[in-house]
Amino acid sequence: MRHFLTIVAMLCAVCALAAQAASTFAGKWQGETGTGRRVVLDLTVKGSQATGTFTLVQQTVEISEARVDDKTLSFKVALEGRTPMITGERVGEQLKLVVDGVSNPVLLARVK
Repeated sequence: MRHFLTIVAMLCAVCALAAQAASTFAGKWQGETGTGRRVVLDLTVKGSQATGTFTLVQQTVEISEARVDDKTLSFKVALEGRTPMITGERVGEQLKLVVDGVSNPVLLARVK
């Protein structure tokens, strides 16, 4: 019985982390690159999987290979002849995105 309760407690903890990740990253985010180009990220999160779109200026593409855990987000986008990996983390009320090959991170705010 004790073993069963331990397993139930572990499953509850995993479910709570998945729900936290969903609420942490799900939704619409927007901001600008360091050069002033508009960025919009629209995410749907289910467990450790995410789907959505990424818009740079007026070009919108589906994200791919998206993964979410309780603190980080990662995905790829095919834009401007490249398919970089983008990683993100919450920094206060903002989402900080780091694009492979780009030195400056992009800060996005949740659209309310």
